[in-house]
Amino acid sequence: MTAAQATPRTTLDEAIVDSSALMCILMGEPAAPLFITALQNTARLYIGAATRAEAWLAAFNAKGMAGAEQVEALLAALHVETVDFTQDSLPHFVDGAERHHHRVDPKARLNLGDLFTYALAKETGLPLFFQGTDFANTAIENAMTLLGYGMSDKGVPQSLYASQ
Repeated sequence: MTAAQATPRTTLDEAIVDSSALMCILMGEPAAPLFITALQNTARLYIGAATRAEAWLAAFNAKGMAGAEQVEALLAALHVETVDFTQDSLPHFVDGAERHHHRVDPKARLNLGDLFTYALAKETGLPLFFQGTDFANTAIENAMTLLGYGMSDKGVPQSLYASQ
């Protein structure tokens, strides 16, 4: 157990949001309420512009324009700030690709969209809200575990308390 897990925080000052967390909420998956609570307990949230586009497209593919509008409404309700990908971001993107691209790392398996999120998290040094095992196999800090949530072997956030 890491020090962050031993003494979980109740709030975070800042964190990055991945499209996987947003889609979990949008699709009403079991971890959705946990993500909503955790995101609401974070003072400032950021999403990369490319990741926002990826979330929009995933929501559109899943639910049509209504889904795309829902993801935009969720981002607005949570006051998520969009961060541009710049030339300063590129070295972090390249580092992520060299270390964790799905053709290089069979555990992390980061795809193109993941690499944009990885670059933003590395560039800012902020923890990441995500679902799945891909980012868990990188050095990116998991925002959910910092807030005291457990993670299943499939990378799904879980309450550490049976009653929740």
